[in-house]
Amino acid sequence: DTPVVTCIHDCQLVDDIPTEKMLRHDVPVDIIVTPTRTIRVTNKEIPKPTGIYWDDLSPDKLSQIRILQVLKARIEKQQGFALPTGRAEILPPTAMRGEKGKSKGKGKGKGKGSGGGGGGGGVGAPPAPD
Repeated sequence: DTPVVTCIHDCQLVDDIPTEKMLRHDVPVDIIVTPTRTIRVTNKEIPKPTGIYWDDLSPDKLSQIRILQVLKARIEKQQGFALPTGRAEILPPTAMRGEKGKSKGKGKGKGKGSGGGGGGGGVGAPPAPD
């Protein structure tokens, strides 16, 4: 039984999520870690998923998760038949990997004496929450 751990901010913590709001692919957690504390969840009445629900996984979503593509192909080859596929869905756009923090134009240099004043060397403001 693999423990499931999640990291959240203290303001995201809720006392209880009604069981009827949980879907079959939702995974109950065993440990919650916040910046100020670690909480061991004692309520174990919600069962953990027993595998991958292929019939809930749309072709678009599957195309974005390489390890699931490989796993599905391996299982289908071993079993000799196609696994079920979820219905098509339109997914929201995703951020491009490797683009965060890349500058297209000339930016401020990190070294001292690069001109423009301002001292440099300090830490910038944290990114805005999504």
